Amino acid sequence: MKKSLIALLVATLPAAAFADVTIYGKIKGGVEYVDNGSTKQTNVDDLGSRIGFKGSEDLGNGLKTIWQVETGFGIDGTGTGSSSGTFANRNSFIGLQGDFGTVRLGNVSNFLDSDMGTVDTWEYSSNDLGLGIFTRDGVRLKNSVRYDLPTVVPGLTAAIQYGTKEDKTASTQSRETSVVGLGYENSGFFGKYAYIHESKASAGYTLNDTYTQWSYKANDKHRLEVGYNANNLFVGLGYQQQKGGYDIVGTGWATVVNGFGLKSALNAAGISTLNQDVKTQEYALTAAYTLGAFTPKFTYAHGKDIKVNGESVNNTGYDQYVLGVDYAISKRTTFGAQYGQISVKGQGLNNAGTAFVDNKNQKAFGLNMVHKF
Repeated sequence: MKKSLIALLVATLPAAAFADVTIYGKIKGGVEYVDNGSTKQTNVDDLGSRIGFKGSEDLGNGLKTIWQVETGFGIDGTGTGSSSGTFANRNSFIGLQGDFGTVRLGNVSNFLDSDMGTVDTWEYSSNDLGLGIFTRDGVRLKNSVRYDLPTVVPGLTAAIQYGTKEDKTASTQSRETSVVGLGYENSGFFGKYAYIHESKASAGYTLNDTYTQWSYKANDKHRLEVGYNANNLFVGLGYQQQKGGYDIVGTGWATVVNGFGLKSALNAAGISTLNQDVKTQEYALTAAYTLGAFTPKFTYAHGKDIKVNGESVNNTGYDQYVLGVDYAISKRTTFGAQYGQISVKGQGLNNAGTAFVDNKNQKAFGLNMVHKF
């Protein structure tokens, strides 16, 4: 009964009420076979489906109101992660746009999420099949305000963003976050740079390690991407360097190196896991070429051994390879197939956490389908 009343109410609204509203989205699903060295599993996964509504209102004198509400959902019925089903869990904001530039506030994508991540051209759930580790800092920043400067020089973009620390409790992991982004594109060539500063946290991070409380240090993160994207050819090179506490490696990297986080490697090196200076360096290269409807592509990524207090910790890095092809069956629907592997060395704890075993390379094969609307 309620659904019928809502449908009747919508049908009676004037068409002008929807004149400036755009509905858009992606439906993305796939089948992935994942072998992490100890278990083998076939999964049917959502790969980041979403639906969004956006619009604007002309206020006159070159000024307009802009807004967007975007929500992720899981077509596989799990509703986890970015597909949790919580309304407006993706890039959602209200703002103003004019000759001065663009101001948005809400749950707003940072510069790495909106303008970068060019080297990650893959659709995936398992990190073995894409650059989820390398692009881990491309996120939506909650409780934030972002200002994009007006385009004065063609091809030049610049943005600054601030995310508040609204949780003031003594045990919070919340941080104040500042982001600066710069980009330039011309004749197919591009270069993009972003800097992130995260303030100290008042509670530690666990990174999938239930036995260790991690550092509260402030974090500084840099990423640079350069490349060429024209004439059916894409080549992108990414480099990033981060310094701060142990949480800069992210849960994806920690889990890849050792099943229970990095604790075993650090303890084996005699390193305490509290308030040390940690530094990471990573590289990623992707190349793709479109031949008709087919786009074969390849990615290589490398995470160097993590440095703690200036000293490298052996067997804490990774090497990653992804090879695949996309087939555009139409302008809006694409099929994809890819194979990926993350190679690691050293030893980690077994699933029970009772003994050290040799780390195993993680491998996966995936098939996916994406439809845009």
